[in-house]
Amino acid sequence: MTRYIVRRLLQFIPSLIMIAFVGFVIMELPPGDYVSNYVRGQSLSGNRDAATQEAVMREQFGLDKPFLLRFADWTFNLIRGDFGISLSTGTSVRDIILSKLGATVAVSLTVFVLSWGLGIALGVYSATHQYSKADNILTTISFLGLGLPDFLIALAFLVLAWRLNGEVLTGLQSAEYIGKPVSVGLILDFLKHLWIPVSAVVITGMAWVMRVMRGNLLNELGKNYVTALRAKGVPEQTIIWKHAFRNALHPLIGALSQTLAFLINGFVITSIVLDLPTIQVTYMTATQGQDLYLAGTILTLIGFLVLLGTLVSDFLLAWLDPRIRFS
Repeated sequence: MTRYIVRRLLQFIPSLIMIAFVGFVIMELPPGDYVSNYVRGQSLSGNRDAATQEAVMREQFGLDKPFLLRFADWTFNLIRGDFGISLSTGTSVRDIILSKLGATVAVSLTVFVLSWGLGIALGVYSATHQYSKADNILTTISFLGLGLPDFLIALAFLVLAWRLNGEVLTGLQSAEYIGKPVSVGLILDFLKHLWIPVSAVVITGMAWVMRVMRGNLLNELGKNYVTALRAKGVPEQTIIWKHAFRNALHPLIGALSQTLAFLINGFVITSIVLDLPTIQVTYMTATQGQDLYLAGTILTLIGFLVLLGTLVSDFLLAWLDPRIRFS
């Protein structure tokens, strides 16, 4: 097992470099780059002097170098902890990501815990009460959650909050608390804003988890080993939680890599609609504006979470199923 862990950890760096390289290649595909787009925008707005500064700006941002050399420089700096400078703002990429990290973790982690916790619990209940009234209600809710996009649900909650208290609860803070030190009022105001994005994304995420859990558990409860356990007189709760439940978790655990990446690149449209100060919006803006180093760093972070999630899911699957061996 130790050799397996070491081998997987050694695969992290080349895999991350490959992910970053592909991302850089994709961002090079559109015609032009950040500087050329900036100059074109300035020219359209009537600033003709911007065209004379194009060569200076290209040299300043290192865009005058060949692609492979630029990527190599950025990669070596990334390994040393230097993420580069954002082309659009001129500030450190590290500072931009850190400024968005708190809000991103608060929303994403809350969504992850609630959607998986509620989804698994309701999925088990629905499977063990198949075709009951509660199962029909939960199935209807899950279908609605899967069919409705989270940003549409967020808009409905936004209108509901406005009708109830007359406030438009966009963002994660009211104007009077921005830049203020932590206090009870600030925390309460944060929670007042947090429930809208969390509830909207939890409904869609919980619906998926619940449907997967219900289908997997029903499949396990119909297998021969469950019939044999029942014939031996094993209590039903033991059969469900000790045997069938563990096996039914396999597909969910296998999807953990995508779920961890969702913490960074998920619910982008909802973040835009609600004006959330999260990395999701920053990543989309950087990609659209060809802000190479900012978008490349966030892409590498997403790739790291995918690889980390895959590693964690492998260990969890081995823990859940003794038949799995590291080799």
